[in-house]
Amino acid sequence: MAKETKTSHKTETPRLENILAYMAVGLIGTSIIVMVITLLLSLSTHNLWPILVFYPQIGLIAGAGCIIGLLIVSLRRRARENR
Repeated sequence: MAKETKTSHKTETPRLENILAYMAVGLIGTSIIVMVITLLLSLSTHNLWPILVFYPQIGLIAGAGCIIGLLIVSLRRRARENR
């Protein structure tokens, strides 16, 4: 009888990676939507809410931070799996 080789391939991504990925997509996506809304509102009126002006600045930086965190977590997991 042939030997069975056990290969444990974990295709399931860890929860932290999923959270960071969805946070990055959400923050960057809403920042782009708010930029477009701000541009459209600036054409029609001069009274803009301050949150609409400052959210893209904060959201894009936080989204980039989530992407960097996702990269670090992913690299650490892959290094641990290769040992």
